[in-house]
Amino acid sequence: MALKPVIGIIGGKDDCSVFTGRLHVLRIIEAGGVPVVFSPDTDPEDIVEVSDGILLTEGPDVHPRFYNEDPSPSLGAVDVERDETEIEVVRLAAGENVPLLGIGRGMHVINVALGGTLYQDIYDIPKAIKHDWDPDLVSPVQRLHTVRIKTDSLLYEILKGELSIESTNEARIAVNSFHHQAVKRVGEGLKQVAFAVDGLIEAIEGKEGFLIGVQWWAEFLPEMKSLYRAFVEAAGRRHDEAQETLRKVIEAEVRGDIREQGESRHSSETSDSLPDTNQT
Repeated sequence: MALKPVIGIIGGKDDCSVFTGRLHVLRIIEAGGVPVVFSPDTDPEDIVEVSDGILLTEGPDVHPRFYNEDPSPSLGAVDVERDETEIEVVRLAAGENVPLLGIGRGMHVINVALGGTLYQDIYDIPKAIKHDWDPDLVSPVQRLHTVRIKTDSLLYEILKGELSIESTNEARIAVNSFHHQAVKRVGEGLKQVAFAVDGLIEAIEGKEGFLIGVQWWAEFLPEMKSLYRAFVEAAGRRHDEAQETLRKVIEAEVRGDIREQGESRHSSETSDSLPDTNQT
């Protein structure tokens, strides 16, 4: 039986527990993956080594020191330890083509890890619409504004069955919205592929491989299950490729051992059959 891909999720933590959103776990299971939640204490290299894909989820603000800014008065709660771990995980994973999916804060972490910057508060932007709805007052299943998705993007290809196609260049979909920070300058190797009506970047993706970040809380929207499926499928392909590479390495080593044993045996037999040149 083929092994399912392992999806590493970096959780939050308090004094007693490590935690992540249950719906993320369910979406990964539904898509055919095995979710594994890591504490921010875990070595980033270990997380990347054992994961076929990495999921970065919602959480506190990314500390602006990671994009060379001082904190503004509007900065919310931060978790610098989690920032450090997730940023290093993104850099390692991107370097090894491990599939990455960022949700909410996870999109911000991806952007910052690859050299991008953030608006510390969306109301620093003139004419911004309301994005910072309170999930304790507004259900996350409510679609609160629309986003425009570029049709030349991987995100479009994944979601096109759920989108309202308006032109050859863009499609629209309604999403939930629970953020007060946003992507400002896009990181290296990334492109912006979805926007709110006020121009705020709502999704980014890598120029190759599976690397996607979305601003909305995708786990609450049934139409976003295809995003999790595409992510887990990409992780599954990477898992299969890694297994195939490992198989070839082992076979090469075995062939090398057999060849060395044969050469050694041949050398020994030749030595045993040499004539005795010391006879008179």
